[in-house]
Amino acid sequence: MYDKKIALAIATLLLAGTAQADDAPAFTGHVDLVSKYILRGVSSTYGPGLPGLGNAGADAPESDQPALQWGVDWNDPSGFFLGYWASQINYSYKRLGESYADRSIADFQHKKSIENDFYGGYNGKVGDIGYTVGLTGYYYVNGEHANAFETKLGASYGPFSVTAQTLLKDVVWGNRGDTYWTLAASQPLPHDITLSATLGFYTYHKEGRYLGTVDTLTGTRCAAGTSFIVNGCFAGGAPSSGGWRHLTVGFTQPLGAGFTWGLQGLLGGDNRYGVKQGNRLLATLGYAF
Repeated sequence: MYDKKIALAIATLLLAGTAQADDAPAFTGHVDLVSKYILRGVSSTYGPGLPGLGNAGADAPESDQPALQWGVDWNDPSGFFLGYWASQINYSYKRLGESYADRSIADFQHKKSIENDFYGGYNGKVGDIGYTVGLTGYYYVNGEHANAFETKLGASYGPFSVTAQTLLKDVVWGNRGDTYWTLAASQPLPHDITLSATLGFYTYHKEGRYLGTVDTLTGTRCAAGTSFIVNGCFAGGAPSSGGWRHLTVGFTQPLGAGFTWGLQGLLGGDNRYGVKQGNRLLATLGYAF
């Protein structure tokens, strides 16, 4: 559901350049139960056509049923930060990656993956402008051809922030050079409610090892009207150079004793093949420590 990566990016940028109070804890942690895990707005399919293959075919969303997510963060008053975030996924990136070379693989529910994100960087401030420079490493338990690094650059002013995250390697879920852009805002409301909104946009590198118009295992170009996705050429849209990915608007509210609940409305944009994604209402229940 709830795109925790977006929430973490908003929180990081809004804190950019601000010193922590002397008694503020350097370490914080959280455990969350989310109704679905939808990554960067892809709620229907990563492929070039609908209906998508679904979780049974190693397709979006990352989890179409409730998923457990967790993480821990360290923030130093100097501006340096480190963190770890993880989530269950309802299919196997290992089986998906293996299907690149073994096209007979069909059971993508075997050895389901766990996503692990390790990130770090620096938050600074120049006048009223905050900035973030960072790097994220993606490691998947039960993953194949999925691990990679992504750079992160961001700026913030008041309640607004903008980030750019660029992939540094071809993987089964993206091409080297793909950049995920977000424009976000957060506003406190009465009753301890925090309202947030995030607009996501992508610029894509059209051709990669696992995504494009050429079956890179055999060197064969896909026929007209088809595109290559990891393990074959499929009918539908052609790779695009960029497009609007999603708009999410939601709120969170503390329940006491460390618990928080929230709702998000997701307005789906297009995936990298120009396929419209579905709209979703998503929920989360979290515990912070």
